[in-house]
Order: sequence, then structure tokens, then C-alpha cells
Amino acid sequence: MRLSNLPDAGILRRRAGGVPTLAPRRPWLRLLLPVNLLPAVMSRKRAWLGSLGLLLAALVTALLLAEGLLRAAGQSYYWAVAKRPDPVLGWRPPPQVQAWQRFEGEALVRTNALGFRDDDHAPPKPAGTLRIAVLGDSFTEAVQVPLAQTWWRVMAARLGAGAEDCALTPPVAALNFAVSGYSTAQSLLTWRAHARRFDPDVVVLAFFIGNDLSENHPALDAEPLRPYFRPPAAEGGELVLDDGFRRNPAYQAATSALGQTRQWLLERSRVAQLVVQARDAGRLRALTAAPVAADRAAPSEDAATAPQEPGVDNAIYGPPDSSAWREAWQATEAMLAAFAKEVRAAGATPLLMLIGTGVQVHPDPRVPARFAAALGVADLGYPVRRLLDAAARHELAVLNLPALLSARAERDGVLLHGFPGGRPGLGHWNADGHRAAGEAAAEHLCTMAAEALGAGGESVQARD
Repeated sequence: MRLSNLPDAGILRRRAGGVPTLAPRRPWLRLLLPVNLLPAVMSRKRAWLGSLGLLLAALVTALLLAEGLLRAAGQSYYWAVAKRPDPVLGWRPPPQVQAWQRFEGEALVRTNALGFRDDDHAPPKPAGTLRIAVLGDSFTEAVQVPLAQTWWRVMAARLGAGAEDCALTPPVAALNFAVSGYSTAQSLLTWRAHARRFDPDVVVLAFFIGNDLSENHPALDAEPLRPYFRPPAAEGGELVLDDGFRRNPAYQAATSALGQTRQWLLERSRVAQLVVQARDAGRLRALTAAPVAADRAAPSEDAATAPQEPGVDNAIYGPPDSSAWREAWQATEAMLAAFAKEVRAAGATPLLMLIGTGVQVHPDPRVPARFAAALGVADLGYPVRRLLDAAARHELAVLNLPALLSARAERDGVLLHGFPGGRPGLGHWNADGHRAAGEAAAEHLCTMAAEALGAGGESVQARD
């Protein structure tokens, strides 16, 4: 066989002088370059590829070294991993992860096998144990404080202590099913998909007045991964689920091969988490740079200059003034009715726990008064009164924390919201806020148990 017939174009050929040379793999190069220049071109190509290989190796080595150093330093970032897409709930934290949250307060957050911030619990309830399931959002997931300081752990510890003035007897176990950012609809769906399987005796729905209402209507909410419920078309009908988030480009991108790869990387790489943390830190600095005029005294009709608490829509403090807000209230009240009905049907006791905004429970009563005056309303109690009325119509027990915590804050002169380095009195509960809420919840459940026993009922008691 002649050399010219070999399939490999990179064979040795001989020039007229008898010197072997390397024939090009790409024949068209012979039309562009003299034959005697081809060895130099190929040599430069090999050198370039070698340099690229060294650069890639150095980059991989640097990333591995950075990964090891970040792990040794304990660097992690919970918010980088906390939003894994879920086809029912919209999103849910990954199971069995551990990461730090340090933007507001500080806590090492661990999730259980279901992805909720709690220990693992077996669905079969131990005999004689009182189980309390809690649903809600960031005030209940409470990644701003250590697990032992969360209000529901404080409540369980107080109830489990066997106080003489409490009709409840230990052991008591509180099971958390709350996730930061969850709406009332997501809490109800979490009850159906997860909490109900654990056979709780009491189910607490923690409702944050500041944004739960707006999150119950898509026109008032900017979250692309959220499911919604619409009120039933007829009296006594069923809620209508709107799971259109599954068709949202954001959800489809997050569940695509590329999106799942990104989530996988974030859950495992401290370097990737640090990049997200740096991005979020920039956004937070921009947010906290904006002034909050909580002490403005003059009324304002301009929404751009009205006082504003971060994360709270001022429209909650007055009657609904648009169709979207009216529908949000209707959907919320319908979901509270469904919550009470479904929990009772499962043989448990429902409890609605209202959580107020930082301004509502400020220790200085002049602050909410000035805030209300600046908004042009008589006070900040409209949402509390309306939710109490809705709960009464459905015989749903309510723990009115805005009233209890504002009185306690004023009495003790303590700020129950906010952390060092942030805005005093605003944001999530600090350790004092969680302690106050947990103690109030324990006292309320003790009262409910005493009233039930006095009436010959079996509510708020462990069911074997």
C-alpha cells in the first residue's frame, strides 16, 4: 500500500530534497501555507494546547484549594441552597443539608429528611405524646436564631416542663413544616402533602400579617414559583388550585438539566455558595441604604414618600382599595376556612397564630401612632380585626400575638424584632421575640386545654 493511500492525513511525506515533513490533517492548509511553515504552525498549536491544559489544571487546583479552605473555615450559605423546585409547593429546601445563615441574626440551619428545619420524626406517633405541627413562613422556619430558640421549640419546652397550672402533660413534640417565603396556600398544601401524615394533635398556622395577604394573589406577588388558591365559585365549594407556576419560564429553567445541575452544584460547592452570597450581599446593601421613615409624623398621600417597613405592603393597614386586594382577602379567608375544616376532619385542633409587623409591636407606642398618621389611617389594627372576624365565623381559635407582644414590648421596653447591624425594631423576631411568642403560644394552648377539659371535651389532648 502506498503512503498516499493511508487514511491518516498526518503521515510523513518526502519533499524533493528527501527531508520528511508532516503532511497537514487539513488539506486546505496546503493552499494557504508553504509546506516548510507547517511544522512551525503545528508546533505552536501544540504549545497553545499545552498552555491551555496547564491553565485549566491550575484553575481546577485553585478551585479545589478554595473549596477546601472554605470548608475548613466553616463557610456556607443557606440561601444559596434553600429553594429547590418542588412540583407541589413551588419550592422546598433540600433534605439533610447544613448551612449558615448570617445576613440577619446567625444560625447553622439543618434540614431533615423532608427538607424542613427540624429533626427527623417518624410518622407513627409515640403513644401518649402530644404532637403540635406548625405551618408558616420565615418567622416560623426562623433561620435568624438557633433551633433551640425558635418560638415552637420554646413552646414545646415550656409545655413539656409539666407546669402545675397547665392541663397539658408531657411529653410534647413540636414538628416544623414552615419554609421561608411560604404563603397561606403553600402552608395549606404542606399540611396536605406532609404534615397530615404525622398525625398531629394540634396544628398551628402562623400567619404573618406583613405579607401573607399579598402573597395570596398573583397580581400582588412577584414570586414566579408560587402556587395559589382561588376562592370557591359557590358557597361551600372547594378551593380552586392555581398551579400555573409549573409553566412559568423560571420554574422550567430551574427544573431543566442546566437548572438541576446548578442546584446540584450549589448544594455541594462552598465556592458556588460564596458567589451567590456576594451577589446577595450587594443587593442587601442597596436595600438597607434606603431610608425607613417609621417615625414620620405628617400624613402622606404619596406612596413613594410614605413610611415603609421592609417586606411589608402598607396596603394591609386599611380596607382593600382594588379588586386584587379584595380578591386577596377573599382567598385568604377561604383558605383559613379550609384549614380549620381539614384539620378538624383529621381529628386535630386548628389554631391560627397572628404575627404582627415590627411597627405594630414597637415598645414605644408613639412609633405605630406616627406610622398610622403618616399613612392616613386611624391605627394599624385593620388586618388584625378582620382576621379575628374571619376566624370567629369559622370557629377557629386565634392567638393574637400583635396584641400580646405589643403589650409585653411596651411593658419591658424591649425590641422584639431586629438584630445588631440591622434596623432596630424591624425585620424578623430576635431571640426575645421568639421567647415571647413561644411563651404566649404555650400559655394559650394550656388555656385551650383547660377550657376543653372543663367542658368535658377532648381537644388539645394527645390522641393515641
